[in-house]
Amino acid sequence: MNIAIIGSGNIGAGLARAWRKAGHAVVFGARNPADGELVSLCEQIGARATTVEDSVRGAELVAFAMPHAALEDVLNKVGDLAGRTVIDCTNAVVRGATGISIDTGHSSRLQARLPAAHVFKTFNAQGAENLANPSYDGIAATNFFCGNDAPSRAQVAQLITDIGFTPIDLGPLANEVMLEQLMLMWMACFRVTGTRDIAFKLLRR
Repeated sequence: MNIAIIGSGNIGAGLARAWRKAGHAVVFGARNPADGELVSLCEQIGARATTVEDSVRGAELVAFAMPHAALEDVLNKVGDLAGRTVIDCTNAVVRGATGISIDTGHSSRLQARLPAAHVFKTFNAQGAENLANPSYDGIAATNFFCGNDAPSRAQVAQLITDIGFTPIDLGPLANEVMLEQLMLMWMACFRVTGTRDIAFKLLRR
């Protein structure tokens, strides 16, 4: 699959490494495609980097892995992404005197901005470390996802599986609030345990 990843930070780079290992073609959309660290990363994993505008041309799937604050700028550059699957990995974090919270419903608003695209929420609540190794003593961590487009569900589930997670479908995009709060829960668990090597697992009999 041809995948464009907007953003090359911990999440974007982690997704790129994992998807390249699974055989997908990856192009980064970046403000500065000539950035030294990005060029080095592309050489290491066999990806390429270009502008945000050019990265989505020919892409079957676009992953938003940039800071949430950059969203407006990115949307102005990528166009309507009609017919494309969009994975929203971002969190609309609000920092206040009492700590951080989430401006919920962000992905649904993103879907409203991109009505002809197929927006899914996932990869926002697991930590970049788990993208490199989602296995805990041979047990695959769970990665939840939600979105509205039925034909794209299998595509998103397969991309989650390709990284090594067990995908769990949470239904329509309106259920994104669960994933947004899950990010806060992951961070709270990280603070309590003192390690980022933690992941969620859905068990069933």
